[in-house]
Amino acid sequence: MSRAARRLRHAIRITPPGDRDRYADEWRYDVSSAAELGISPMEVANSATRVAWRLRVRRWGRTLAGAEGGGRATLAWVSVLASLPVLFLIGGPLAAIVLPAAILVALFLVHQDQRSSRMGSVVLLGSAALWLACTIIVWWLWGVSFDAEDNFQPQPAVTKWAGPAFLVGLGAFITFWATFVVSVVRIARRAEST
Repeated sequence: MSRAARRLRHAIRITPPGDRDRYADEWRYDVSSAAELGISPMEVANSATRVAWRLRVRRWGRTLAGAEGGGRATLAWVSVLASLPVLFLIGGPLAAIVLPAAILVALFLVHQDQRSSRMGSVVLLGSAALWLACTIIVWWLWGVSFDAEDNFQPQPAVTKWAGPAFLVGLGAFITFWATFVVSVVRIARRAEST
């Protein structure tokens, strides 16, 4: 079995089951006839893999958005939320990457639905940016506070803003996820009505 055939078999396994029948035969034909057209079969197999991952991510997004049914969406969100404490227990650096990544995925999912409201997208983007700015400020102020303690000096006056920055960031974080949930519910209702 050639590398291109192995890569194509991998791409077909990645493809969601509902789309597998549609794409598998087409991709097999494309790989087998690629050499005749002067295209590398490996290049065709790599392209099939990229399409398969896009289909898989789109299916995950549809599941999380409720387009595949309320039960599947609930199970998907429970899985996501149940995995967050594990990520926080593994370590801070991983959690520092995962949380902004989750926010980016949420923004992407809402943005994928062309019918979503512009105001919802603005609130999502604004609250995500505000949360990120407040998080950076709180961490910076925390570092300033530790530096002052290490040098046996009084706390700088700027550290008094750590509490308000944390509260504003927490409000932005809650606003982001509440707006996201409302957007997901709207997308799911539109999907059920069509």
